[in-house]
Amino acid sequence: MKAYIQTDKNGEFYNVNAFVAYEGFKNFGFEIEKFTNLDEISNKNPEHIIVGGIGNVRRRLQDLNIIRKNKEIDYPTELKPYLKRNIWSSTINEIFNKKEWNIFIKPQTETKLFAGKVIKSEMDFLGLINEEKETEVWCSELINFKTEWRCFIRYKEILDIRRYKGDWDTKIDVKTVNDAINSFISQPNSYALDFGVDENGEMFLVEVNDGHSLGTYGLSSAHYAKFLSARWSELTQTKDFLNF
Repeated sequence: MKAYIQTDKNGEFYNVNAFVAYEGFKNFGFEIEKFTNLDEISNKNPEHIIVGGIGNVRRRLQDLNIIRKNKEIDYPTELKPYLKRNIWSSTINEIFNKKEWNIFIKPQTETKLFAGKVIKSEMDFLGLINEEKETEVWCSELINFKTEWRCFIRYKEILDIRRYKGDWDTKIDVKTVNDAINSFISQPNSYALDFGVDENGEMFLVEVNDGHSLGTYGLSSAHYAKFLSARWSELTQTKDFLNF
């Protein structure tokens, strides 16, 4: 069992996620090998997990001839009742031409193209419009979330719930989270359900995120290693050595 973990040019782990993964996989007995550039890795064994930025993880999957869907999970059809707001598909140019203001947008396919943002005027399109290529985006009605949590799901069970925004004393309804898990028929082996609560105390599903390269958000090193391993083994159709 081996885990390749990304570092910077000085050999330091590229961020806290990499360090936490290192601690987790090391304590589970994995052989650890650092890398700065994927070209350094000649071994093509799909059992060897890659921990790094989302671009490196996806490139490694491509190098292993593993095809994954271009679009993100984001808003699964099965979980539409938990969204509780209108969400639709569009393009940057279409939104600009129609002057659809006061909405939230995020990329559909190129996750790192830009961070999700609120569109309130023409000025918010600076740097987004590409004359040569239509950029597909998800659009959403605005909700003023008071508090947001990331629920880490592994093998259809809650692994942990971490608050990442808002008031510490706001409560999340765990029953709603479990109901969403049970409704998500097509769920992967590890992923995150982000839930938010507005100023009226109503709970909304913010979005769903694939588990192959998510940040720790405070997860323990053991939980983080198990979370990453579950999704990697599913994508590569290999054994999950941490499935316990």
